[in-house]
Amino acid sequence: MADKNKKLRREQLLEKYHNNGFDGLTEHERLELLLTYAQADEPAVLAAELLGEYGSVNALADADTTLLMKDNRVNEQTAVLLRLIPCISCSLYSERFAIKTLNSSKAAIDYFASHFIGAVGEKLIMTAVSSRFRICVTKVLAFGTASRVSSSYRDIAEFAIKSDCDIFFIAHNHPHGEAKPSDSDMMFTRNALKALSTLGAVLADHIIIGAEGGFSIRSSGLLPEMKPNGVKGYK
Repeated sequence: MADKNKKLRREQLLEKYHNNGFDGLTEHERLELLLTYAQADEPAVLAAELLGEYGSVNALADADTTLLMKDNRVNEQTAVLLRLIPCISCSLYSERFAIKTLNSSKAAIDYFASHFIGAVGEKLIMTAVSSRFRICVTKVLAFGTASRVSSSYRDIAEFAIKSDCDIFFIAHNHPHGEAKPSDSDMMFTRNALKALSTLGAVLADHIIIGAEGGFSIRSSGLLPEMKPNGVKGYK
C-alpha cells in the first residue's frame, strides 16, 4: 500500500509539473519530485526536513556532497543528483550565454560568474585575452576552502608565459559572502600586477564573484596602481 501511495503521489507531482511547469510547483514539491528519482523512503517527509534545515533547494544543491552523505537520511544517489543541479546549470549557462570578449567590467563579471556556479569552495581562475580582449584561454589556478584560496605568483607567471598573450584577468569567488575585496585580496592583486608587469604583461582586472553579484577591482578605483580606464580598450 505504501509503495502504491508513493507512486500515486509521484504521478500527481508529474502531472502538476507537465500542466503548470516548474514555476507551478512549490519549493517543497520541487524537492519532493526530485527525491522520488533517488530516494526510496518517504521523499515528502525528507523534503520537508531538508528544507527546514537548509532553507531552499538552491542552498541544498550548494552543499558539499561529502557532508550530505554523512547524513544517514541521504543516500549517495541523492547527494550526487543534488550536486548535479548547479553543475548542469553552469554548463548550460556557459553554452547559451557564451561571452567571447572581455572588453568591459560587466562582460568580465558575467563571464567569470558562469565559472563559479555551484562552487562549494573558493577557486582562482586566470584568463588570457588578445589585444582586442577576445578570450584565448582560461585556467583554474587553484582550489581552496569555503573562505580561502591561494596560488603562487609563479603559477601566474607560468600561465602568462605559456599563453603567449599580454593581457590577463584573474578572478576568484566568495561562495558564501559578499563580492567585496578583503585586505588579502587587495595585496594579492597588487603582487599579481607586479608579477605580470615584470613580464611586460598587463593585469586588466581582478574580478570577485560573491553570492549575490560581482566586483571589479579596477572599476572600483580602490587600488591606486589599477586606475579605472587605465587599460586601453577596457572599460
